Amino acid sequence: MRAPATFLVGLALIHSISLSVSPVAAAPVKELPVETFFKKATLSGLRFSPNGKYVLCVVPYERRQNLAVIDLEKGTKNLLSNFKDRQVDSPRWAGNDRILFLVDDQGKEEFSLYAVNRDGRDPSNLVPGRSVNFLPGFPGDSKSLLVMAAMTHADWWDVAPISLTTGKLSPPVAKAPGDVQSYLLDSKNVVRIAVIRDGEQLIVLHRFANKEPWKQIASRHIDGEGWDPIRFDGDDRTLFVASDIGRKTKAVYRYDTQTGEMGELVHGDDTYDVENVVYDGSKKKVVAVSYNADRERFVWLDPELKKIHARMELSLPGVVHRPLQFSDDGNRIIFQSYGDRDPGVYYLFDRTTNKVSEIAVVKPEVNPEEMAATQAVSYNARDQFLVHAYLTLPVGVEPKKLPLIIHPHGGPYGIRDDWLFNPEVQFYANRGFAVLQINYRGSGGYGRAYEQAGFKKWGLEMQNDLSDGIAWAVAQGIADPDRVVISGASYGGYATMAGLTYTPELYVAGINYVGVTNILDLMPKTATEERNYWMRTRLGDLSNFDDRKRIHDTSPVHFADRVRVPLLMAYGKNDPRVKISHAYDIERALKKNDKPYELIVQDDEGHGFRNEENSIAFFSRVDAFLKKYVPRKP
Repeated sequence: MRAPATFLVGLALIHSISLSVSPVAAAPVKELPVETFFKKATLSGLRFSPNGKYVLCVVPYERRQNLAVIDLEKGTKNLLSNFKDRQVDSPRWAGNDRILFLVDDQGKEEFSLYAVNRDGRDPSNLVPGRSVNFLPGFPGDSKSLLVMAAMTHADWWDVAPISLTTGKLSPPVAKAPGDVQSYLLDSKNVVRIAVIRDGEQLIVLHRFANKEPWKQIASRHIDGEGWDPIRFDGDDRTLFVASDIGRKTKAVYRYDTQTGEMGELVHGDDTYDVENVVYDGSKKKVVAVSYNADRERFVWLDPELKKIHARMELSLPGVVHRPLQFSDDGNRIIFQSYGDRDPGVYYLFDRTTNKVSEIAVVKPEVNPEEMAATQAVSYNARDQFLVHAYLTLPVGVEPKKLPLIIHPHGGPYGIRDDWLFNPEVQFYANRGFAVLQINYRGSGGYGRAYEQAGFKKWGLEMQNDLSDGIAWAVAQGIADPDRVVISGASYGGYATMAGLTYTPELYVAGINYVGVTNILDLMPKTATEERNYWMRTRLGDLSNFDDRKRIHDTSPVHFADRVRVPLLMAYGKNDPRVKISHAYDIERALKKNDKPYELIVQDDEGHGFRNEENSIAFFSRVDAFLKKYVPRKP
């Protein structure tokens, strides 16, 4: 539900949306064009200039993501880049007149650092290829910026200023005290916290000034309980941290860096991890805690902003109002208001007038009234493990014996599906499918035990969670067991292939999007200590016979002869994560066993299709595939 372009905060305009599995009164929605769901957003990546007069954003131009600046006073939007074969990413202000952004090379994830003036002058490619990393808070001005770069050790990140005209690095202001995983700076841009890895330990180091020696203030096993720093409060003494010490889930606490004492609990939840904060730079303090529960939730610590947020919810109920950024003078706030049926609207709240005005609708072609509602559900797997999921039902259709799409997320570890507008889910629902997004064991956001329950469980208990989700939907009377499809990307693509090879009787068709087909191919012969540990604990130890056998036995490429139903696959040739060999190897195995499949390989794409025309073309193929192989009625 969307508001008029301008409204006074506090007026109750519409009623909140209730979610239910009961029959929907609305008539079935007409079949919408594929483009409705997969066209690029009109803008994204919004950021205030320090003076609050301009908003930086990414916009589509020639079907590629490019850079633009909105002048809030004049109401104009100026295009600053015109890439036709690459995509702009992660734009940032450096002062009020200089802008930094990354550019990817056809999905290879080899980002180059660019800079340009706000008026489009003096463009330059500062750093070809990704040899520097941004720091939280983006500390700098129009001349230089603090970045992470490996200067004193080949594999460790130092912190050093980089010139925004030449790209030259100056001597480090902070030399890496070890294998740094992350840094935190205070409000004065002093490097105060470093989290380093030493073997299987994560160590939190602290200091009060750049030239002081580091002091250890915490440590934990990389997979054990402990706490992680989030950010400093405005007093530069209080550190907000996420801790699961003595808890099932992470919660936010205050830690006093002067006394070394853990302070009061700010907020925790027994089901969901709480590990994010909202920082208002104009007030120089943390003003809220946010976390993903059934949907994104906020716990406000600042009374004024709590009232503003409450008024937003009263005026525009049924959606999440996420504060994206605060102007430095405190007069303006950008809100991203989004829902399960609405890709969102960017609003500008003006504290001086108490008015909210519309900056832009994310996808004007999407009518929320034609989209399907999503609700959080849960069920017990066969071993009584409680599994969390999201269910989306098509509009205007009685939720009985519907065709069902199981849609597992990628990752798999530490990632989860959330309550928001998902173009794939809405596309499937518009075609009459119920969609079940399962946060199988291994997913993040539900505590350490929930995630670790998925370690070394690819194709085993993690796959059982999907099969048991089908059984739950059938038992609820929602799903037709003879019309179940599995579709996913990355690990979700693996889950598709595992489903079609290990439980083929459950499915009528499968869609594998950039999916893993051979787990062994994820395990390079040479890798960093960190990567080797991740592989050994999450996938298996290749020096262990049982682990090696399990990896073989849960790699679908070896069991293509078991595939019974039609399969559609799509891969990017430049994918740095799931190499194109996964596609070619499974294709050879399917051909050898005379199995039905379709394969799309895009030469100019990586891990997922970012070019709009490729994405639309792929989902047009998906549309035709489903219509051909999934019966429309029981």
